[in-house]
Amino acid sequence: MTLDALPGPDADVRIEATLCEGFDAGHRMGIWWLPAGEPRGAVLCVQPLGVERSMARHAIASQAWRLAARGWAVLLIDLFGLGDSPGEPAEATLDGWRSDLLRAAMLARRRHSGSNVLWGVRSGALLVADVAMALDQLIDLYVFWQAPASGDAIATIRPEGGSLAPSLLADLRELRMEPPAIAEHGRPPAALFLEVSGLSSMTEEVSVPTCNLAEAWLEAGYLAVPRSSAQPTFQAAHATTDGERWLLRSESLMGACIATEEFLEDAQ
Repeated sequence: MTLDALPGPDADVRIEATLCEGFDAGHRMGIWWLPAGEPRGAVLCVQPLGVERSMARHAIASQAWRLAARGWAVLLIDLFGLGDSPGEPAEATLDGWRSDLLRAAMLARRRHSGSNVLWGVRSGALLVADVAMALDQLIDLYVFWQAPASGDAIATIRPEGGSLAPSLLADLRELRMEPPAIAEHGRPPAALFLEVSGLSSMTEEVSVPTCNLAEAWLEAGYLAVPRSSAQPTFQAAHATTDGERWLLRSESLMGACIATEEFLEDAQ
């Protein structure tokens, strides 16, 4: 199968909604995209925050389907206080979300005996970088879609389903896309920094901020690469931030999906 060939609707992919157990304060709502046979590895997707979460739903589901059709098990969960999981947004804490992500990573590992991937979208990329140190050698590959350099960008995201507590917002603003220390033994993890650019010019040049992030992770010992995927412009009048405009304009992120799949294939 070529990487640019999208599996048809009859592709043997199972989608399972599940109540993930073993978390503090009850279950977490999760969705699995599963291949027909034994998974080659697992991908845990960490969603963006605020209204960007719902805006990213189509792009995430499309990529998850494609990955499952290529043999990956993909897990998407709603963190405490978000989506269909227990709690209210105002009750959520950064420590609680860290615990959720560590538990979810353990659940993803149980599905396979291959590579482990963390995939963060927008502000979700900051949460991935934040828990990467705690996961240490458990993660083989990182995928970051349109990662912001710091949590300062979170302040501009409109809330969804209720506002986050001021203390949580303050903690989120302190997050940085800094590479955690990696183990001195074993194969260095690989990291993809993907941006969707050229929304009007269709250029595929990687921006300076994305190059800087990739360079920082490369200097820290990661096999980090920056990539850009150009998409046609799609005007979204009700988008108010760069992140929202990106998610809405990129209704069909075929280029981003292909770039992600090529990265995972090359890194195997």
